[in-house]
Amino acid sequence: MNDDKLSEAVNRSGFPLQIGLEHLINETRGSHGWKVIFSEHSWKNTTDGCSGFIDLVLEDQYGTSVLIIESKRVLETSWIFLIEDERQLQRRHAKSWLLRYFDNRFTYFGLKELTLEPTTPQSQYCVVDGQDPKSKPMLERVGADVVSSVEGFAYEEKELHLKDREAFRMYFGVIVTTAKLKVCSFNPARISITDGKIQDANFKEVPYLRFRKQLASHYEVPEHYAVGGYREISSAKESTVFVVNAEALPRFLREFEVDDNSLRSVV
Repeated sequence: MNDDKLSEAVNRSGFPLQIGLEHLINETRGSHGWKVIFSEHSWKNTTDGCSGFIDLVLEDQYGTSVLIIESKRVLETSWIFLIEDERQLQRRHAKSWLLRYFDNRFTYFGLKELTLEPTTPQSQYCVVDGQDPKSKPMLERVGADVVSSVEGFAYEEKELHLKDREAFRMYFGVIVTTAKLKVCSFNPARISITDGKIQDANFKEVPYLRFRKQLASHYEVPEHYAVGGYREISSAKESTVFVVNAEALPRFLREFEVDDNSLRSVV
């Protein structure tokens, strides 16, 4: 096998993108303050039995925010996210896993609805051209693994926490991809019930967005999370995963900031 064939084999894997992203983050650290603390980090979630390797784990300059990153290399394709409600074009909320250790005990460990920048579109539907319609959608598969790895990593840090130190950590899942990210916005009243096709759709490319859906294979409702009617039950089962175009990752890191007002009930 000649060098060209060997290069093709290497480039068919996702490792070059993962390594390139780590280099990019390190090279641009001065502009955003994030650092890579782990690469190829093994994880296991004892709650659902899932396990694997996290591509990259990032920590912000304050040591409070953690990004669990999964890199996905695709060729010449777009991921199209459907938005039927214009209110979903500008969203600031995201579901985070949060750990707080204070006064010699864990005062909070579980899911928390936070408000944070960057403001992005939010969708629960993703269309990938050429995907087998009979198989489980790719982004749902990847997103479910990311959600499980976020929980698994949070539990790992909880188990390893030094009991004589205070701690405050927020954990977020991120998929970084070479795919172009497109938002397809439309009026649901303009969907033909005859053939199931959207009329008058508007398409826009975005650098990143929120993918929010019931991605986990299980869910637990922590004591901190109020559940009442159908809306609360649905929200309790949802998870947020950020989807970021690889070229826009430094910008995403620069803009990422949690609103302190959404933490008042915790800190």
